[in-house]
Amino acid sequence: MLGAGARCVEQHPPQSVQTLLSPVISVALPVFGVIAAGMIAGRLKVATAEDAAALNRLVFRFAMPAALFGLLSGTNGLKREDGLIALAYGVPAIAVMILAYAVARTLLRRDPPAAGTLALASVLGNAVFLGLPIALGVEGWARPFADLMLAEGVLVVGLGAALMSAPADGRRFDAAAMMIRSLKNPLVVAALAGFALASVNVALPGPLRAFCDILGRAAGPAALFSLGLFFATRGFAVARHAREVATIALFKMALLPVLSLGLLGVLGVDDPHYRGALALFTVVPTAVGAFIMASQHGRLVDETAAAVAATTLLSIVTISAVLAVFA
Repeated sequence: MLGAGARCVEQHPPQSVQTLLSPVISVALPVFGVIAAGMIAGRLKVATAEDAAALNRLVFRFAMPAALFGLLSGTNGLKREDGLIALAYGVPAIAVMILAYAVARTLLRRDPPAAGTLALASVLGNAVFLGLPIALGVEGWARPFADLMLAEGVLVVGLGAALMSAPADGRRFDAAAMMIRSLKNPLVVAALAGFALASVNVALPGPLRAFCDILGRAAGPAALFSLGLFFATRGFAVARHAREVATIALFKMALLPVLSLGLLGVLGVDDPHYRGALALFTVVPTAVGAFIMASQHGRLVDETAAAVAATTLLSIVTISAVLAVFA
């Protein structure tokens, strides 16, 4: 009898293990499956880099702003936790950017614009193309995740753009230009507009909400497929740029999550939805947007592309771990 019981235990894993693996299987696997589909399409030449660029424009300019606006406008205004989670992310994010900038200037011997590029890649996460589609699939995570996207859009993108635009001699820092660049971001504009409506308790008319829902639903799959297509149509020399890739990965995937979650605990936020959303937000890989901005400024282009590829591969582990622990 004992032997039969032991065999039953061996054949059926403990319920706790099944509970841990459930969100990984139900959320992470389909997400990375869509990315893989994009990669396969690119490798088979069924889709091209031009298709990826078109999908990126759809997601960044239209679909994701519609999703954010509809999500945030339907909430009941700002809560105490919304401000605290933005603080828990914003303070460590700025600190990590400053530290990464200093490392790039002193240890890697990069000029100010290149150091700014590395600093941005060390913090800017792939929230649009990877994080938000996952957050939308976990109950209670989408709202705090959107809070973090707003904080990132204003603070990280703004500071990164300013650092990358600085003269090579580092003489001038234009704070006003930093804020103007942030407010031109469609995601930031959509998030601010949604928060504004929610704060004054103005409900969207039914047809407009339906429009945002329909367009917003296209954001997740289009973003994930585009990400896979991006990887398939561009080569990455990770080994050639090992120092920069390792530096970015250490700051982005280790230091930033530890500091942010630690500060959230210090601030006394114990809502599991907010803790899970922050954990997910900080372990997503370096954003494709960091590569796009690097390309526009002509600094660390290949290094940033390699970091995007390396951290995306690493995020299979980090995102799965966050879903297993927090979801």
